[in-house]
Order: sequence, then C-alpha cells, then structure tokens
Amino acid sequence: MTDPVAAPPRGTSTKVVATIVVVVAFVGGLVIGAIGDRLWMLHRGPSSHRLAMHAITARVLSRLDSELSLTPQQHEQVKKILDAHAARMQTIWEGVRPQIHREVDQNNAEIEQVLTPEQRQKFDKLKMQFLPRHIRHF
Repeated sequence: MTDPVAAPPRGTSTKVVATIVVVVAFVGGLVIGAIGDRLWMLHRGPSSHRLAMHAITARVLSRLDSELSLTPQQHEQVKKILDAHAARMQTIWEGVRPQIHREVDQNNAEIEQVLTPEQRQKFDKLKMQFLPRHIRHF
C-alpha cells in the first residue's frame, strides 16, 4: 500500500497564487506605464522631450539638494552639469528620431508588399489612425 501524497498546508497555495497575481499586476503596470509614456512623448513631439528633460533635471537637482545639502555654489555647478547633459541627450534624441521614422516607413512598405490592393487601402487608413498628426507629415 502506498502513502497518499501529503497536501500542502491549507492556505499555502493561496498565498503563492496571491503573490504571483500581485507580481504580474505590478510588472504589467510597469509595462503599460512605459508604453504609455513613450506614446505620449511621440504624440507631443520634440518640445515635450525638452519639457520632460527639464522636469527630470529639476527633480534630480531638488533631490540632490535635499539629500546632500548642497551649498549654493554646488547647486549652481550641479545644475550646469545636468543642463549640459540634458542638452546633449536632446540632441541625441533629435538625431535618432528620423532613423526611427525611416524604420517605421520601411516596415510599412514591407508589409504593403504582402497585401492585396484592397488590404493596402485598409492598411493605409489604419496607419493614419495609429500615427499622431505631427508624425504623419514628417
């Protein structure tokens, strides 16, 4: 006669499932937030990137000020450093953005090659719906 397999204590599987659900919800929220942020940035255009970079720089400077008790001189030096790097990062983004648009255009052109004429007409309408107005005419 074989011994029946002992069941885990009641509640253990519930805790595991609850933990998994919380972790999945957290990761899902992070992913959705990141995607939403990127879409918002694309929709708003380059000026939003400058505003976002300025806000980030101000937040970092404020945090460093409070955490490190910067002197007024240090505050100004750190601000200049952050501003300089923010400007360089903006320049990098402006250089990459056209490359991203070329990739999207190439992607769409390759998809169109496998579609029927009727599907291409529908695809053209879909592309227009998915792209923000300022990107359509880029």
